[in-house]
This record gives sequence, structure tokens and C-alpha cells, in this order.
Amino acid sequence: MLILRRQQGVSLLELLIGVAIVSILLAAGMPTFGLWVQNTQVRTAAESIQNGLQTARNEAVRRNTNVRFNLTSSTGLVTWQVCVMAGANCGDVIAQRAAAEGGENARVGISVNAPPTPVPATQYATALAAGAGLSEEGGAGVTFNGLGSIPTAIGTDITRIDITNALANDARRLVIIVGTGGLTRMCDPLHALSSNPQGCS
Repeated sequence: MLILRRQQGVSLLELLIGVAIVSILLAAGMPTFGLWVQNTQVRTAAESIQNGLQTARNEAVRRNTNVRFNLTSSTGLVTWQVCVMAGANCGDVIAQRAAAEGGENARVGISVNAPPTPVPATQYATALAAGAGLSEEGGAGVTFNGLGSIPTAIGTDITRIDITNALANDARRLVIIVGTGGLTRMCDPLHALSSNPQGCS
């Protein structure tokens, strides 16, 4: 005996209600997702700069010669190169990064001033503007010697790099600190170093 079962599905009204609920959830999540994308661009740019600095330092030690890390955009775009110094000029390029890599909204500003000792809690509270400290001739940089330290006098090489977002003012800001011994550290200025190892000061 053949038994026929009645097929059941959803009505048009139930389908419309489901679509409306999904649309509301997506609309509520879009601003958060957009901010996450902008934060990711800042993080990617900061990691790229830190990797460039570490490459320059490692190559200086490996080659036992001066190697320079240069931020090459005067407007604050995240472009850099690592090169072997030939006298006072850049010689062979070891590594470089174009502005189109990792997102176009990240921007940098730099300082060549040594932080005071001890570093006050408000030292990194104010962001450096995009392009701050970068010269029209091709940005700014830091030179590492064969020992991995920075041989030049304070006031000529980068000591601080702020990475911000040109599109979203509420996006996360990260700071890279370059010590005179050649060590670099990425930190988040929203956190205090005393309570969080990711903090700046």
C-alpha cells in the first residue's frame, strides 16, 4: 500500500520574517565589522614596519655594516625600504614595502625626540599626525650598525612611530618605540605598561 506524506515547508510570511531578522542583525553588525577591518589595517601596517626594522637590524649584524630602515613617503603612507648604507646614501635595497600592501588607510607619523626618563604615563597619550616628522625629500629613517645598535646622535633617527587610520578616527592606534640599543617594541597607548605588557607607558 502506497502512503503519501504531505510535504511541509515554510510559508511566504515566515520566509519574509526570517529575511527581516537576518537583515536587522547584519545592519547592527556592519559598523563593528567596518571598525574591525580598519583596526586590522593599522595592525598589519604596524607589524610590517616592525618587521622592516627587525630586518634592518638583523642584516646590519649579519653583514657587519650600517643598514638603514627608511619610511619613504612624506605624506605618511606606509611605504618603507631597508638598504645597505654606501657612505651617507642608501646603496643596495634589501627589502621594501609598497603603500598598496595590507590596506591603504593606515598612516604614520614619527618623532626623533628621545622620550624622557622615566617615561611619564601621558607620553603616548596624544597621537602624532599622519606625515608628522617626515621630510619632503623622502620620509625619515633609522640606521643600525654592525652591533645592532643605533650609532647616530639622538635627534636624527626615528625614536617613535605612530600608526593611525585615515578613514576611521575611532580605529585603534599603535605605537612603535625604537630604543637607542636598537630594540623595537610595538605597544597600545590605551593601556598602561604597569598593568598590561602591551601598554606603552
